[in-house]
Amino acid sequence: MDSQDWIITIFAFAVFAVFIGLEKLYWGRKGLEKFQTRDSITNYSLVAMQLFFGVTGKILFIVTALDWIWSKGLKLVPATWWSGVLLFLGVDLGYYWFHRLSHRSRFLWAIHESHHSSELMNLSVALRQPPLEPWVDWLFFIGLAWVGFPAKAILTMYAFNLFYQFFIHTEIIGKLPKWIELVFNTPSPHRVHHGTNPQYIDRNYAGFDYLGSMFGSFELKESRCGMESPIL
Repeated sequence: MDSQDWIITIFAFAVFAVFIGLEKLYWGRKGLEKFQTRDSITNYSLVAMQLFFGVTGKILFIVTALDWIWSKGLKLVPATWWSGVLLFLGVDLGYYWFHRLSHRSRFLWAIHESHHSSELMNLSVALRQPPLEPWVDWLFFIGLAWVGFPAKAILTMYAFNLFYQFFIHTEIIGKLPKWIELVFNTPSPHRVHHGTNPQYIDRNYAGFDYLGSMFGSFELKESRCGMESPIL
């Protein structure tokens, strides 16, 4: 990671800290306990671990492997505005299948399950990121590098996707109009994703919900957050 990457990372975490503080203040003024100290410590510990593995993963895989694949690939993508739109769609498609397989594959679920181990839903839970995911998620972006998207562009768009998803880990925002939730992953569909009711498990994987609608994994109803068999 270069100095610009570190500046962006520090800025992002500053934004996260501000909004977590505001959310905690909001629930505190309502007299509701939506944060638990032990749960929050777990969240912050996991994101600290992922920062380490994320940096090494980016160096080893995104910057090195994907850049090498790009250098040997087709280079079909011109530097135009519509290539940015295609990259946005392609990154979310790659993330969708990575996330979906993380719920279906025992190996990937063993990596991913810590993100679902909280029974709370607040912004700090968005930071409960599996430390080893940066070592495997890049595999789902190989196709983008092969057709001509530079590794740094893929990384930037993926970071934007995950930055957006931070804000959907909350109970403050209720259900939005259906047409919005059919396109965008908003807090209500994401609470479904974290739900434990059997009929709602393994739903709503994408950063943007139009993919869930396309691939038959979208669900609007809500349920209790957590896991069927808690691990923490």
